[in-house]
Amino acid sequence: MEREVMDEVRIERFLWLAAGLSAAVGIVHLMVSPQYFSEWWGYGFFFIYAGLAQIAYALAIFVQPWLHDPADAARNGPHSVMPAVYMGGAVGNLAIIALYIVTRTVGIPFLGPDAGAVEPITPVSLIVTGAELILVGVLLNLARRARTGAGRTP
Repeated sequence: MEREVMDEVRIERFLWLAAGLSAAVGIVHLMVSPQYFSEWWGYGFFFIYAGLAQIAYALAIFVQPWLHDPADAARNGPHSVMPAVYMGGAVGNLAIIALYIVTRTVGIPFLGPDAGAVEPITPVSLIVTGAELILVGVLLNLARRARTGAGRTP
């Protein structure tokens, strides 16, 4: 019983960490969007979309609206939607990380006036990408725990 309570506390801490990281990187993406709008509207919209998606995701995993139906206890078990929610966040952030790596090594792919140009690596971009990488690790851990039912109280 004590181990289950410890697992619940650990999962809650991971959820807070994931929500905080996702909100933080989303805010940074929104903050830099004006700079990218000045280059091209498509780049600006990408950063707005990424930022809003990361903030919405943070709110979703923090509030977990799909768990507020007490009649359906199975939603919090190993067959719940939680593994898919966590994996979806991990895949989305991995896509942003992959795009960051491509734009810093090969160049901006396909679209816009700067297509093919290699973007500079800045301290802020490294910190945000590092935070996204940590977020992916936390989400994969949460997905594994949700899939096995670890930390679930009967």
